[in-house]
Amino acid sequence: MHRIEIQKGETVLSLDEEGNCAYIVESGSVQITDKVSSQGCYTVGPGEMFGEYGIIEEAHHYSTAVALEDTILVVVPQAEIEEKSASSDPLISLFLNFFMDRCHSLTVRHYGTDEQANIFQSRRTHRQNKIQSSKQEIVERFRIKEELEQALKNDEFVLHYQPIISLRGGYTAGFEALIRWQHPERGLLSPFHFIDIAEKTNMIVPIGEWVFKEACKKSALFNKRAADTNSPELFVSVNISANQFTVPDMVERFKNIAHETAVDVSKIQLEITESILMEDADSSKKMLQELKNFGFQLVLDDFGTGYSSLSYLHQFPIDKLKIDRSFTHDMLNDQDSLEIVRAISGLSHNMDIEIVAEGIETMEQLALYRDLDCHYGQGYLISKPLPEQELYDIIGTRMSFGRKKP
Repeated sequence: MHRIEIQKGETVLSLDEEGNCAYIVESGSVQITDKVSSQGCYTVGPGEMFGEYGIIEEAHHYSTAVALEDTILVVVPQAEIEEKSASSDPLISLFLNFFMDRCHSLTVRHYGTDEQANIFQSRRTHRQNKIQSSKQEIVERFRIKEELEQALKNDEFVLHYQPIISLRGGYTAGFEALIRWQHPERGLLSPFHFIDIAEKTNMIVPIGEWVFKEACKKSALFNKRAADTNSPELFVSVNISANQFTVPDMVERFKNIAHETAVDVSKIQLEITESILMEDADSSKKMLQELKNFGFQLVLDDFGTGYSSLSYLHQFPIDKLKIDRSFTHDMLNDQDSLEIVRAISGLSHNMDIEIVAEGIETMEQLALYRDLDCHYGQGYLISKPLPEQELYDIIGTRMSFGRKKP
């Protein structure tokens, strides 16, 4: 979406013109002469929409719109509506497409020209074929969404934890909490089978809160074990979805869960992606600062794979960077990847930001990260993600860098 300024007396859209967007009045007023409305002629002001036929593929406008005063309009492109519809809850997407098609059909039937009717019918056949091809996907998405709701209700989710070691000392420094679904029929499922649907249906918000709460509960147990074995304190790292940052009271929810579980928040790390920072920088900065002030540590995940703007490392209160596993995989055979890893390492040391190297699978990779004086390492060389009960055996142990497991 973007804004445009319209001068008094200027025509915004005309009758029978082909549309590709709708408009929301931000300030000012617009007079609408509408062919299909019972009102005929009316005025819209701030917060009202007009030109809605512009968001329907190949539709024409059935009205003329003229600014009554200098006016600022928010332009809502057809492509953006289609994108948001596709990524919304499947039920909402289905109804939106149905009503848009029905509205356009009735309007063309009663008010359209023969040419418009022919164009609409041709495009409608194409659109219905397209919808038909995605019906199964919509039904499947809705089914899985319902299953996810039941899974949350029936306590079918479990956490596995991947150990993260200190590359300077070899000891277990913490764990990354990773969700699994103990499906009653399909067995234990990795996030690959359901996280994408959870994101698209926004089920990731309640699921993400469950993960956070469960990790907070287990943090105290892990640290008690560490204390009993005279081992360093442990952190638990939790992934936060970009969708969770769209929830207005997310910070308060996290604070309430922290109070409810009596967790030591300094032992909880919140992993965020670069996309969260760039989606709405001002809002994200405020929320992250609140979380930081409350005591959480903030980790920037998959660093180097997204926008990679070094400037926001100064803007946001980041404690750690995670070097993406793709760089770890390529750095021994690709000079560019190696130079990127070296640059990230040097930058983090200069900015007093700790580094977690992901995806370590060979002793050569581990040795290189140790030579670069990276702080922490994570990957299958060290350990795969483990069920909770298996963690207690490795708390207090050190990794011998000549062996594959701690």
